[in-house]
Amino acid sequence: MANQSAPMQEVARLLDLVPFLSTHSHISLKELAHEFGISEKAMASELTALSMCGLPGYTPYELIEIFFESGFVTINNHDALDIPRALTQLEVASLLIGLEILRDSAIGQDEGLISKIDRLISQMKSLLGGAIEVGDNPITAFQTIIEGAIAARKSLSIKYLSPVKDEATTRIVDPLEIRSERSHLYLVAYCHNAQSVRNFRLDRVQEVIESGSAVISEEVPNEENPQLTSVMIKVSGDQRSVSEALSTSEISPDGTVELNIFTPEWVSKAVIAHAPHLELLSPQDARGTVASAAKNILALYSS
Repeated sequence: MANQSAPMQEVARLLDLVPFLSTHSHISLKELAHEFGISEKAMASELTALSMCGLPGYTPYELIEIFFESGFVTINNHDALDIPRALTQLEVASLLIGLEILRDSAIGQDEGLISKIDRLISQMKSLLGGAIEVGDNPITAFQTIIEGAIAARKSLSIKYLSPVKDEATTRIVDPLEIRSERSHLYLVAYCHNAQSVRNFRLDRVQEVIESGSAVISEEVPNEENPQLTSVMIKVSGDQRSVSEALSTSEISPDGTVELNIFTPEWVSKAVIAHAPHLELLSPQDARGTVASAAKNILALYSS
């Protein structure tokens, strides 16, 4: 059986703690930590998290009461969790979506857990009479593989759709971290093809495969965002559609916005695509690139 990730192990322990403590009242914190195979500090942290769980309403009257300050652990107000509760269709649908996400995150870790989740999903779907169907979320599956590769220092082979060239290419990368920015998840990785660090938007990743041990070149720049260029753009007309297309909400009252980009091709494509609502103010050499590209496009129409 494959090892579970740390978050999955923590969730499993939290689910096991309530019934265990209900039959082992006044157990010492040290003994409880030993029983679950973690440190006393980690157990105290998980008991604190458990004290924030309970029934909907989540006031002190519905939350589980956990006491462990004296070094001995007691639990109160957990009996209500043993009482079957009728769920609305909306609550069942929410639980079903959560189970699907949990199942995706467990892929490749614990086949026994996946089997149990599948059975529970089947039961939940029968309650809804087939009214909802949750599809696979490839981003969640990719994220699980990437996080495992980061922890194991493994390189990856990814198939990535370039927004500039509008084509998918296969790249060998050494994953460094997953970062959230402007409502998108990005894989920050050393790209062997480009010989430098690159940011890859996860919703543009089409395939992720482990390719072997990660060997990061000693020539990798230390900068967090190498080859990043700042450009100033002025937005006129429909600012909302343009801001959504550029994934930015930082447009000033006068319509100007500063963006950090990796390639001049991207800003050229964005300005031309949203003309006349976008104007590139700086840098000057990029303005020349945009003007040249626009002239070439106009020449095609006049020929």
